[in-house]
Amino acid sequence: WRISDDEVIQGFSRAKLMMITNQEKLERVEKGLDFPSILDDAIIDDDDDADGDNDDERFIPFARWQGTLDTRIGEYSKASRSGFCAIRSPEFAFGGADLGSRYNALEFLCRPDGRKYTVNLRVRTYFPDDMFQAFILYDGKEESSGNIVVAPENGFSRIILPFRKFFLTSGGRMRAIQRVLDGAICIEAIGLTLMDGQDGDFVFDLARIRLVNYIDGEILGEDDEDAPY
Repeated sequence: WRISDDEVIQGFSRAKLMMITNQEKLERVEKGLDFPSILDDAIIDDDDDADGDNDDERFIPFARWQGTLDTRIGEYSKASRSGFCAIRSPEFAFGGADLGSRYNALEFLCRPDGRKYTVNLRVRTYFPDDMFQAFILYDGKEESSGNIVVAPENGFSRIILPFRKFFLTSGGRMRAIQRVLDGAICIEAIGLTLMDGQDGDFVFDLARIRLVNYIDGEILGEDDEDAPY
């Protein structure tokens, strides 16, 4: 994944992205200890598997995106506002993920901190600046959330974003004429941005993103071992 922030416009927001694969690594991060590099992670994980020591079966590996948002504008910056951090997936192989009208929503297995995160969905289109966006805003209390939240999983929230809730933007601005996002799309990349205008620290844990069919309050085929979800 690619990580970016407003340093590109001489801003002061900073963030990092870490892969946490077991309880021991999570405890190291929580204590503020040095975190091993991605290469070290791979070596350690391979050794653990070979020795049979990696038996934390209930632990769900996740990516921790954390940092500090700072809305100050740099002294020599030409920007009129500042304060953002973002992550983005690589472009999907073979021209993107063609949904073929099989799904109608995205499910995020995540642990948000109550701040307003923007989900960025880049799809195949004739207009290269177009981006479909939606919001994740959840603090663990379903009654105060603008999102659909289904049964939790091992301490993570399962947030459903129906395609019909996405809105069309271009160059960071909402388009005057909207196009409906449906299942007949090809997803090229997906990302998250924090730009809620609030200074301070943030933490967003992301364990999984998957395509689902969400109808009448249920994820279709979730209990079917042969379902393609």
